[in-house]
Amino acid sequence: MAGFVDDPQILRAILELSPDLIVVSEFSGRVVYVNPAGRELVGLWTDNRPDGELSTADFFTPAGLSISDEVEENLRSRGYWRGRSELQHFHTRARIAVTLTTFVVERSDGQPSVIATIVRDRRRGDERDRRLREVADAAAQFGAEQKAVAELSRLALEAELPQLLTAATAAAVTLVGVETAMVTRVDEFDSTRLSLEAVTGPRGDGFDVPAGNHSLMGYTMNTADVVVCPDRLAETRFPTEVMKSYGLRSGVGIPIAGATAPWGALSVHSADARDYADRDITFLQTVADVLSAAIRRIELDRQVRQRSMHDPLTDLPNRALAYACIDEALERVEAADTHVAVLLLDVDDFKLINDSLGHEAGDLALVRFAQRLRTAVREQDVVARLGGDEFLILCEEVRDIAEAQQIAHSITELLGAPYAHGSAPTPLSASIGVAVSEPGSSRRELIHRADLAMYRAKDMGAGGHAVYDDDDVYDAERIRSLSIDLRSALERGELTLHYQPLVEIASGRIVAVEALARWNHPVHGPVSPVEFVAVAERTGLATDLGTWALAEACAQAARWREFTAVSIRVNVSALQLRDPAFPRVVSRVLAATGLEASALGLEITETVWVSDTARVAGTLTELHNMGVSLLLDDLGRGHSSIYYLDRYPVFECFKIDKSFIADLPGARPEAIVSAIVGLARAFDVTVVGEGVETAEQLEALRACGADYAQGYHLGRPAAADDVTATLRSAIV
Repeated sequence: MAGFVDDPQILRAILELSPDLIVVSEFSGRVVYVNPAGRELVGLWTDNRPDGELSTADFFTPAGLSISDEVEENLRSRGYWRGRSELQHFHTRARIAVTLTTFVVERSDGQPSVIATIVRDRRRGDERDRRLREVADAAAQFGAEQKAVAELSRLALEAELPQLLTAATAAAVTLVGVETAMVTRVDEFDSTRLSLEAVTGPRGDGFDVPAGNHSLMGYTMNTADVVVCPDRLAETRFPTEVMKSYGLRSGVGIPIAGATAPWGALSVHSADARDYADRDITFLQTVADVLSAAIRRIELDRQVRQRSMHDPLTDLPNRALAYACIDEALERVEAADTHVAVLLLDVDDFKLINDSLGHEAGDLALVRFAQRLRTAVREQDVVARLGGDEFLILCEEVRDIAEAQQIAHSITELLGAPYAHGSAPTPLSASIGVAVSEPGSSRRELIHRADLAMYRAKDMGAGGHAVYDDDDVYDAERIRSLSIDLRSALERGELTLHYQPLVEIASGRIVAVEALARWNHPVHGPVSPVEFVAVAERTGLATDLGTWALAEACAQAARWREFTAVSIRVNVSALQLRDPAFPRVVSRVLAATGLEASALGLEITETVWVSDTARVAGTLTELHNMGVSLLLDDLGRGHSSIYYLDRYPVFECFKIDKSFIADLPGARPEAIVSAIVGLARAFDVTVVGEGVETAEQLEALRACGADYAQGYHLGRPAAADDVTATLRSAIV
């Protein structure tokens, strides 16, 4: 190819045969070459002057010469210029409308050599050719716009908002053909000004624009409509001093829709007066729609995150956030000569308030109680609602037990004043248990000690407080006895599994069953899974219990899959996930039972996932790579797991916590469930609603877009034989 281009005969043939005028000139303007087509166009065939005596200025009319400064500036800054001009015939002086493309030709060493100009007679060609070119240009433009919109739509799901806004302004500059594009909105800290959220082009430096109808952007937001300004000199709808100060002559503003009013504006600007085509407006509106959808998604994420971290009634941090704060405080206290104090508060006789005044009055009392708690503690302390009438206060930088006691005493004093309710004041007090950290204290230990102290405070009478000491005992004998019996039960195979169906909402078909451990104690009778699982975790039996449940469930699932394509779901504890060998345990169980990995789903609670992400992420990734399905259980109960879900995309399903399902149907709970479903769609995972107890709840889940449901309305946990019969009866 290089030899072809370097061949002077070929290059000369191209120049000589070109139908367009081609002029080569020096930087001084002296013409060194004009091709035959060019000579014919301007009447140089009968002119006796050789090329070297011609100047480029000789070719142009006065109107054509009027743009020479613009051409020279572009040649110096960008190396080329393209636009319209006007030549004159050397003999008839007739004006010739042309399109010029002029550019600097560099030598092989990169230094400028000459200026080449290609001139096309705009009079040439018929209307059909013009229309064909327009159609081709429009098709190319449309294709480029669609590609840009597709890329922005992808970023709307994956990127942070600043990155998306910058990409949008860059696309607008390129495809609308303007110098500057920006996204602006009313400044959240100063409502009298606009803030610049993103800009592409040279006009964003020193941005200082008042809000309201003082600019194209402000007028766009105030009218919530498209605003086209072809020329600021003719603009009467809003002042144009801002445009003038930034050297802008024209522009278009597109509102970016928000929930009730425009979130902001996308605007494009040019230094020249110009018309904006309908397709430009349509493209910019599409970009604004993409931005609006992304902003709504981000707001939904924020709402879900807020709800996952705070109690909906009091807006206090909830249990999970409080626990996370305790963990962080204990890490900090290791490097300081202070202590962490945890105070557990239980409202005294709160049931009487609910029974006598009603639940609405009870809720109002809890809200006011929470407000008073906030004022009773130091600014740096954390006040949380754990649920019901139970609250927690976390105090850092506590010097000793005496200071913790003083904090509890101050809170008791402040809480003692009656709460107004109608015409009659409502007395409200709380029993407070206090635990102070020691070196090596864990969050579980601190809360357990505070809990023991709180019950001792209740024994002392309403409004009391107590600090944990070593004499506090919480049914230690039962725990010890159950731990011994549980170990024996595991060894003798006395535990059983019950199975609860998981149903596809659209078809009503059972697609999976969840394995749930059951223990019928020979002395105590049925022991609650909550209790014996807690005993297992405290006494080191959790791994043995989990491995037994996994093996038993997989074996049963393999038998079911001989006649139906049902999957099995097994709950996994934090201790199992922390074990690096756990994936090998799963692999051995699958091999021993003959169950396919794809038929096994492991359920991990949101609390375990978020509180221990760094330690379990590798294990979950390995399980995911094996083909095992991973389900995030109890989503929305408390932790904010969105950040980790984005970093470690290993989950295939979200299970919405039953506390949200219990309130269905209803506008508020349905909005929460819909938000979680929307979040799941953004992560490309399915959604299960658990705890479905009524047909109305199932229908509400269906309306919210959930994929699967589980609960007593669809099937209670049952023994394997009963589930087998159910599965067989479903086979047509």
